[in-house]
Amino acid sequence: MHRRRPRRVWAALVAGLALAAAVTPARAQASSVILHVAPTGKGTGCTVDDPCSLGSVQRRVRALAPRMTSDLQVRLAGGTYRLDGPLRFTAADSGTGGHRVVWGPEPGARPEFSGGRRVTGWKLTDASRGLWTAPVPASLRTRQLYADGQRIPVAQGDAPTALTRAPGGYTAADDAYSHWRDPSGLEFVYTGGNGAWTESRCRVSTVSGTRITMRQPCWDNVTDRPMPEAQSPYFFPNLPADAVPSRIENAFELLHPGQWYLDGTRHTISYIPPAGTDPNRADIEAPVLQTLVSGQGTLDAPVHDITLSGITYAYATWLDPSGDSGFSEIQANVRITGPQSPRPQGTCGFTRPAGTCPFGANAQDPAAVTWQAAHDVTIRDSLFTHLGAAGLALAHGSRNDVVSGNEFGDISGGGLTLGSTDDPHPADVGADDREINTGTRIENNYIHNIGAEYHGADGILLFYSRHTTVTHNEIVDVPWDGIDSGVNAGHLDTADHPDVTTNINADNSITDNLVHDFHQVLADGGAIYLEGHQGETLHRADGTVDEEGSFSHGTAVSGNVVFNDEHSGLTLYNDIGSQWITWTRNIEFNNSAGNGGCAPVGHLRFTGNYHADQIAVYPCSPAAVDMQYSDNTQLPLRPGPADMPADILGNAGLEPAYRHLATSGGPRVDALSPRQGTVTAPTSVLITGNGFTAGSEVAFGGAPAARTTVLSPSFIVARCPAGASLAEATVTTAGGSRTGPSGLPLTSVTADSMDDEVFWNTSFYPYNAVDGSAGTFWSSAATAMPHWIELRLNRSAELGKVVVHGRNLGDMTLGDLALSTSSGSGPLRQVASLTGNTSPDATFTLSTPVTADTVRVTVNAETYNGSPRNNADIAEIDFYDGQGRRLGN
Repeated sequence: MHRRRPRRVWAALVAGLALAAAVTPARAQASSVILHVAPTGKGTGCTVDDPCSLGSVQRRVRALAPRMTSDLQVRLAGGTYRLDGPLRFTAADSGTGGHRVVWGPEPGARPEFSGGRRVTGWKLTDASRGLWTAPVPASLRTRQLYADGQRIPVAQGDAPTALTRAPGGYTAADDAYSHWRDPSGLEFVYTGGNGAWTESRCRVSTVSGTRITMRQPCWDNVTDRPMPEAQSPYFFPNLPADAVPSRIENAFELLHPGQWYLDGTRHTISYIPPAGTDPNRADIEAPVLQTLVSGQGTLDAPVHDITLSGITYAYATWLDPSGDSGFSEIQANVRITGPQSPRPQGTCGFTRPAGTCPFGANAQDPAAVTWQAAHDVTIRDSLFTHLGAAGLALAHGSRNDVVSGNEFGDISGGGLTLGSTDDPHPADVGADDREINTGTRIENNYIHNIGAEYHGADGILLFYSRHTTVTHNEIVDVPWDGIDSGVNAGHLDTADHPDVTTNINADNSITDNLVHDFHQVLADGGAIYLEGHQGETLHRADGTVDEEGSFSHGTAVSGNVVFNDEHSGLTLYNDIGSQWITWTRNIEFNNSAGNGGCAPVGHLRFTGNYHADQIAVYPCSPAAVDMQYSDNTQLPLRPGPADMPADILGNAGLEPAYRHLATSGGPRVDALSPRQGTVTAPTSVLITGNGFTAGSEVAFGGAPAARTTVLSPSFIVARCPAGASLAEATVTTAGGSRTGPSGLPLTSVTADSMDDEVFWNTSFYPYNAVDGSAGTFWSSAATAMPHWIELRLNRSAELGKVVVHGRNLGDMTLGDLALSTSSGSGPLRQVASLTGNTSPDATFTLSTPVTADTVRVTVNAETYNGSPRNNADIAEIDFYDGQGRRLGN
């Protein structure tokens, strides 16, 4: 049900990369020294005819750098550079004399820095299962595998034998696990286990009979976490006492079609590819390096004046989660590692015995490309993909760096991170103010489908910094939050004790970003989420608080557009400990709640914003202070083209020069507003989605739009002609054509009733059941059962299976349902029914497919937490033909 972008391609990026190699000062174009590199380069001249290897060209750069009189350009030929170890940059690789060292592609080339190893020699070892096996080196360790650039899930599934919690682990209902190939390699995954925003992982240590013992210290770190009294009641939650894994991974016995398994004893990889596929004809890549590029400056000798442009960073892994510490997540992929005795991690003096300092200094996921003490370093127009942890990290001591025009996608962890958990103040690590990250610009990056493995990942994550600008980025299709500033260190500060912890944050801004289709897996976060001090309280000479000065040096959040929260959260989120934040001219809609938080300190200005959902939601105590809400505009639940300022919609996200990043995969239609049946008069409609380009053509049920205005890659305003249906729209660009939101030949969706949207400030619209989103739903009025929802199509379709997905509402089940259909002018006829269903979802499988243009689902009984419920709640209805092929998107 979650929307996914098509596989990203380099075509659109490369169109601009001929410029990327040349986008240097004019003096560089005239007189730059140019060194040439090739994947198979073995020369010493570093010329076009005698290209160097990466190692050789780096030695040449270091020899030339002290005497630079112009920019020095390293031109990378296209192809794959298979790295034996990270490409490391130090101060010796830096530009000098006011000039830069520019690493970029030859015109039109696509260089790739790869940490992968190709897996070959596949043999069909079990024809009945379609199982293939290939030998790998005994030293190969990885957590990922890819086929022709597509991530392959590791062997996984539900626990086939029931588990019951026991000291140190579990007791199984039988001894089946003890007979599995590698019991100590099993990885238990807990979606939402340590809070709705987390997904912890621990591996098994031993299995003896029915007794399963989990690895330490991971097990203690998920079940028995440090709980400083000063943090009460906002502790980092333990795994509930009755929690069982959501799924088991890395088990040969759970190997399903489309999955793989590494046997570290037999030194083989097993894989069940799609039917009819020979993996010997595919490029199967196993990432083995954990770091691809490392910029290792120091405060005394920073790495500086370097540009890396037009490079693909691909195929890196990360092995820590396979170890004894596992992945005990606190939030945003920050985790607890190592034994908590005698010194708990990151609890400082707030536990007895005292823990390590500063508070909140827990482990963060590493990145495939990492820079520290980097000054005036630019990373631009590059692709970060097929990576096993985060994509890019700028750690401590970095100044005036630029991250611009990059694409981040298919990454196990977060997109990019600025800062470190352990230095809210330079003195915390024995440093001076050179430790502070300052002047970073993160702009015009396209971030999508990150958190592919570690679902608590953020698109952009900020720790401690000053004068940071996060602007004009687009973040879409992510499992948790879009942009976060601060993680766990704010959990000691509330309005009652606001300054238990402080930090150096000041003068940061988050502006004109576009965040949508977030919380696709986890919940309780925001499109833009801030925790802890986002600025410090400044005082005048007489000791009084300088409110205006404090606000002006805090964090400014403005001009952002955020929509489509697929689970629950507070969207524009001020969480615990946050203060000195100014929110202005932001737009939010189609989210569970528009704005709020849990126990912020206060000093928050929320003014001039546009919101469709409830704002100022602060359910936690103590109450925040100095909360300034004014001049905000309440939007309809389903805002149309006249409801929101077009300038904000059109300006948010990628600027025009970078919009090719979001449009090369073709269009996607997510929502129409209004969305209804046939209109009797010309009607303006707001089309929301992705991939829209200038010149996009729009049609409604085959009727061309009378007028089309493309505001941005995500918004079109079109004029639907009279007599056409507004149930679906088709958008056509040079990249392709797409009908949506559902892709079905819909004419209308109706229901017997709808709950009170005004009272609940929530959309219960029947069309929500066919919009492709798990976060929206139709809810009937709370009157006596039964309730029904009906879809009419503009042509007949064959139906072999219909799946009804219930609303994501705790322990809710659709207990008793019926499916009826009709064709033409014939009456509705019941073709299937379900009784005694105990799942939130219900599947009608028709032994004989039916042909229909009208489909009605009737809910006769629904329960919530075991009690009967009068509402019918349906999130989505999926349709399949007689051959099992899905109809629509």
